[in-house]
Amino acid sequence: MEITIPQKLTNNFQGVVFFTDLYHQTKKCYGEEIVFNFEETKVIESNLFSVLGCLISGLEKKKNKPRLIGIQEPIDNLFNTKKLVNGAAKKDLWKHLIKCQNFTSPDEGALSEYLETKIFPERPDISLNQHLKMAIELCVAEVFRNAFVHSKCREVFISHYFSVYNKKLFVTIVNKGKSFVDISSSNHPIAAVEWAVQNGTTTFKRNHKGIGLFTIRQFVQQNQGKIQILSGTAVWKQVKQRTFSKEYEKAFPGTIITLEFNL
Repeated sequence: MEITIPQKLTNNFQGVVFFTDLYHQTKKCYGEEIVFNFEETKVIESNLFSVLGCLISGLEKKKNKPRLIGIQEPIDNLFNTKKLVNGAAKKDLWKHLIKCQNFTSPDEGALSEYLETKIFPERPDISLNQHLKMAIELCVAEVFRNAFVHSKCREVFISHYFSVYNKKLFVTIVNKGKSFVDISSSNHPIAAVEWAVQNGTTTFKRNHKGIGLFTIRQFVQQNQGKIQILSGTAVWKQVKQRTFSKEYEKAFPGTIITLEFNL
């Protein structure tokens, strides 16, 4: 099977719909070679690599053999293509190429190391206020923690993207655990997400050490940023103080949360 990656893959509704369709197109594959062809792709925002990595990892668990081909010059620098020169093992090719981090336990020490060594040092030309840096770390840690505790997932994938032109940071956290509708009291997917992001919502009865999704919403509004959630069939987004929602006909097998920060 060959999958053609679109010409433009960005942080919008069309982007998450592509990954949902990709999952349904390949979910019955077993023991196949699956080729991801980037020949037509001119733009891809690399925080979406966590979604691609999550789905490819799932395919590999079913004994499929994923391959990436046709990476063009406009997006070549987003991949770890230099590792190919050093003779990357073919069976791990996608892991060498795709820049995303896979966490298999809720160890927040590993997450802190990722934030400190992978995200923030990448753009030394961007002067980052320490309070802003701490707020970003808290937001990412909350989504990371919720994925393991609430979604009951076994692994979490995270990747990021710096927009040099407008000094923005995108971080996408993906899991294939329970969707928001599975952990809420609502049977309606969008209502379930809206419940999760309201003030005071938590499934912890006590000793909750997180800041909550509502606090993330408040910070996103103050920062003039964005938060986008795809969970099951629901897509919910907050841009500054405004919120938008849609429901897609197919369900993603888990949750994708993208945080956009102004630096």
